[in-house]
Amino acid sequence: MTILSLVMTLISIGFLWFVIRLIRNDTFTINYALTWLLVGVVLLIFSLLPAIPAYLAKIFGFEVTSNFLLFAAVLFCLIQLILFTMSLTKQSNYIKSLVQEVSLLKKEIEEKNKEQ
Repeated sequence: MTILSLVMTLISIGFLWFVIRLIRNDTFTINYALTWLLVGVVLLIFSLLPAIPAYLAKIFGFEVTSNFLLFAAVLFCLIQLILFTMSLTKQSNYIKSLVQEVSLLKKEIEEKNKEQ
């Protein structure tokens, strides 16, 4: 095992430990936790078996493995960004409807208080 593989393995284990700690503290929802656990496991596998990313790079036509890893990281970030934007939009619309509902309920309560 090279020094780079050893360092990457330690970083991957540290990353997994950090994610598990966040899960135990209820910082993550299960949807996001599974994604980050998967990322941690993939990082660990790639650091223990560097032939796997080299093989994948060769299959996809990348000359250098680091270019493949960079491409995969950018692609992952773009997908996460789209998913987070979708989630944010959904939550924003939900908050908007809740604010409208609360406003209507306040108005209804005020009208009932005026009648009494």
